[in-house]
Amino acid sequence: MILFWALLIAFATVGLCVIVHYEALRLTSLLIPRLTIPPRPKVLVVIAAVFLAHLAEIVIFAVTYRLMQPFPQLGEIAGHFSRSAVDYFYFSVTSFTTLGIGDLFPHGAYRIVVGFESLTGFGLIGWSVSFTYLVMQEFWTQHGPRPKRKIGRDER
Repeated sequence: MILFWALLIAFATVGLCVIVHYEALRLTSLLIPRLTIPPRPKVLVVIAAVFLAHLAEIVIFAVTYRLMQPFPQLGEIAGHFSRSAVDYFYFSVTSFTTLGIGDLFPHGAYRIVVGFESLTGFGLIGWSVSFTYLVMQEFWTQHGPRPKRKIGRDER
């Protein structure tokens, strides 16, 4: 039964994060053409939007871990863990990015949710890279050719 709850929590959290990410990219792709700024700042807006989306997804998982905490049958986060908001956020960041430093680690059914967070983070980061590449590819052509630099006698 614990496995069922862990999978339900994991799938619900992953589903919410995928929806958040999809909507962030969709809204960004609608916003970018409307901005009346040069291509370079547009790319920076895209990167900022993607970063904020990842930040929101990390917070969603951190809140999920906090909401799981009153149910000891689901396990716990062990290590130097003080149950502060900073610790939940830090644990979620290291899991989402698959960094997994190791000073905090999951026990019990938390391991399932954490595994899904890592898989989700890996996938969403890849999606973000692909999206950013497509945006950069579109704006790359809007840059004019670079002026050729004249080399003087001193620089040869």
